[in-house]
Amino acid sequence: MKPFDFCPACAAALDPSSGDGGRICSSCRRTWYRNSAPTAGCAIVRDGKALVTQRGVEPEKGRYDIPGGFLGAGEEPIAGLKRELREELGIEVEATVEDCVSMVPHPYGPEGDYVLAIGFLARLVAGEPEAADDVAAYRWVDLDDLADLDFAWPHDRELVRKALLRAKEEADGGT
Repeated sequence: MKPFDFCPACAAALDPSSGDGGRICSSCRRTWYRNSAPTAGCAIVRDGKALVTQRGVEPEKGRYDIPGGFLGAGEEPIAGLKRELREELGIEVEATVEDCVSMVPHPYGPEGDYVLAIGFLARLVAGEPEAADDVAAYRWVDLDDLADLDFAWPHDRELVRKALLRAKEEADGGT
């Protein structure tokens, strides 16, 4: 949410910070907070490679990240993840709460917004990826490819690395 100086409920001026990060309306006395917007994304591994996407929109257009996106109001992260993967790549994925491997707050875009990026390890259960929505392209990468990719956010590279290492460990019999 972008910073604001007027109350979203009554349009009166907001007083300076209440001390806990909120701003109090000078008229209706509601307290307003600037919170991180939640996102859900995932790393999918198949045949020793992970799927990464190239952003087709700003911010960070042209750079790599993981598939996923913003959650709707009241939307559960796994439901939002599945919806985003259908929109962006036309695929169905499966993930559980236990597959959540990261939660990283970070700045997003030139306006100074913050997001809370919730990262999952997910399994492809149906379909073949096809770039759509805000995905310009996708590719399957291995551990050796990661260092050369221009990731928009470092935590996405780390999520892909963790997914590839976990898949390699499972393929090697859990050792």
